[in-house]
Amino acid sequence: MPDGRKQNLLLWYWGRRGGGAHYCLEVARELSRRDEFNLHLSVSRDCDLYREIKELGIPGFDVDTYRDVGSAVMALSRLPQVRRQFREYLERHEIDVVLCTMQHLWNPFMLPAIRRAGARYVVTIHDAALHPGERFLPYQWWLDWEIRKADGYVVLSDHVGGVLRTRHRTAPDRIAVAPCGPFNQFIDAGRTCRPAGEARAPRRLLFFGRIIAYKGLDLLLDAYGRLKADYPDLSLAIYGDGDISPYRAALDGLADVTVENRYIGEEELRGVLEEADLVVLPYREASQSGVLVLAEAAGLPVVGTPAGALVEQIVPGVNGLIAAGISGEELAASIGRLLDDPALYHRCVQGISRNAEDRWSEAGDRISRFLLGAGPSAPPGPRYGTVPASGTASRLPLRRQAR
Repeated sequence: MPDGRKQNLLLWYWGRRGGGAHYCLEVARELSRRDEFNLHLSVSRDCDLYREIKELGIPGFDVDTYRDVGSAVMALSRLPQVRRQFREYLERHEIDVVLCTMQHLWNPFMLPAIRRAGARYVVTIHDAALHPGERFLPYQWWLDWEIRKADGYVVLSDHVGGVLRTRHRTAPDRIAVAPCGPFNQFIDAGRTCRPAGEARAPRRLLFFGRIIAYKGLDLLLDAYGRLKADYPDLSLAIYGDGDISPYRAALDGLADVTVENRYIGEEELRGVLEEADLVVLPYREASQSGVLVLAEAAGLPVVGTPAGALVEQIVPGVNGLIAAGISGEELAASIGRLLDDPALYHRCVQGISRNAEDRWSEAGDRISRFLLGAGPSAPPGPRYGTVPASGTASRLPLRRQAR
């Protein structure tokens, strides 16, 4: 412990919207309940959840970033001033550790300020490598650079930890695996249409999120087409931004499919979840799924492929089912099990909250122990439904650079 005192920790998130904003809110809420640190928070005033984050009452350094391409270009001239103010805040409050909850395009400009202030830098890695179909190579270069500059890493799945260990030869004791829990902003959103005790079969399927090749929308459309003949009352809703043109021919041949091909704002999400029975994750590749924890919050079971960390997140028969393989046929078979077995579906609805119970608290424990360098983190291969309390020790260096 520096100087025999409590450590000063600053959570850092300058992003604007989506799962990153919810993750920051949940981590800030959890760590604010603890006594291990003097907690500070740096967020963007342009964040969609800025009001909710500020309501936590955590002292901090707020910045204006940008909301679109035009304002991003205009904001570049402010970067030197922002960096100076950021460094002054870190020095004034003697920040020992900066924990970035999600990378931002301005991070590379700010890391020198963190180093000069003498703080250690820990970054939350949501994706350690580009997904198939993502072609913005500068992002990978930037991500690799930031990974090399960090002192430690928080990951949300052992799958991502494995990528770090393989791609970057990262020592296991520099990685804390801390699976996230459901986003509390949407707790029980999906249950409003399902009275307690009702064991009816699901009929409204939902695909939510970016439409990009690795998300496997074509596999879902194949599965839906196979199922529709036997379940004429089945419907599919697709909500997400991205190029829908490769799927147009398949969509034109399917009935009862709703498509909202755009970004879905915070104010619309609850309504989308309320209209669904079952969330489908037909991914060809995955780090971990923010859509899954959104579904968990809403009390919606999921069916996913055995890709990436989905096998860590989905506990068969508890919060959903895992398909036998990554194909439309195998996906249809797993969806069909829930369509045919209302009792199984109902058990999953009932099991979701028990499976997710205390997961945020456990994540807070793992992150705290890691940052303090005084206790165990996660062993390899955790399953979200059976996360152990301790395991292989992970330690973050306690050294501070000279101020």
